[in-house]
Amino acid sequence: MERAASALVSDCIRIVKASPGPAGHTSGISLTRTWAVARYELTWDLSKKRTFIILALFLFTAFVYGYLLPAIVGESIVTGTLLQGVSVGSGLWWVDAHNVAFNTFMSGLFPLFIGGFIAADTIGSEFDSNTIVPQLSQPVRRLEVYAGKLVEKILLLLVVSTVFTLLVVAGSEVSVGAQSHLEMIPLVVLAEFGAFLEYTALAFFVGSLVRSGTTTLGILITVFIVILGSVLVVSLNTGEQEYMFLLPTVNADYLLKSVFYYIFQPFGVMVLQGYALGAGTTSPVAVMVISALEYAVVGLLANLLAALAAGYYFFRKAEVKS
Repeated sequence: MERAASALVSDCIRIVKASPGPAGHTSGISLTRTWAVARYELTWDLSKKRTFIILALFLFTAFVYGYLLPAIVGESIVTGTLLQGVSVGSGLWWVDAHNVAFNTFMSGLFPLFIGGFIAADTIGSEFDSNTIVPQLSQPVRRLEVYAGKLVEKILLLLVVSTVFTLLVVAGSEVSVGAQSHLEMIPLVVLAEFGAFLEYTALAFFVGSLVRSGTTTLGILITVFIVILGSVLVVSLNTGEQEYMFLLPTVNADYLLKSVFYYIFQPFGVMVLQGYALGAGTTSPVAVMVISALEYAVVGLLANLLAALAAGYYFFRKAEVKS
């Protein structure tokens, strides 16, 4: 593993050495060095088995929700799970497929698997296995290393979000015919990207703190379960669902749904279903669409800034094992 890491980082070293600061130190933030780290990170990611496992899950999910389910049930699910009581016309399976994948696919585990698991090895495992040493031993600032890793994840997630959307649209076209509202694709891609990136930011923070890839994954899954469980117990019994959109994981899960509702009924009401505390029946909660979207966007930005800032703080302080 260490030999592979040394070989992969050679390109990073070559570019970094081309622009060192005085006395072997860096002078300010260099975009060249940051991009060199990003290139190295992409090469390193593409050498991991876990990356291909995640991509296989990604392709399988796109196939199931974009092609297989539409072929089985037609368009009967549309408006039933997406926009209760709102007339949105036909040809919208691709829209509902996204909603199902992000909000009801094991309660939103899809963005966790894609955004969180892709980033879990980036910092945590590299400190644990010392494969980060070749990068930190070069005349490059830790901020440049951290930023380079983030840039690579941003570009990778943008590609993943775009490809997933296009695959679902294409699958729906083949299964049930021409799809409508394709002008929504850029906004949907952006919302998906935000959901993925939130989990990536959390993985950067946790990985920098615990410096272990396995522990990072465990903490992300635990936080996911605890927060979503708390929402079911608390918010669905108090009616204060909007505030829960500020929370990590909940924010990522409901961001896309809020965007969909806002497009079709910006001043309407979205109905969220859940289980009432101590009862076996569902307890619907009505939330203003504009309010839900505002909380989701604010929550996303706040969570991203907080997680990335805290992650860099611990990354800068972290010591490499001797």
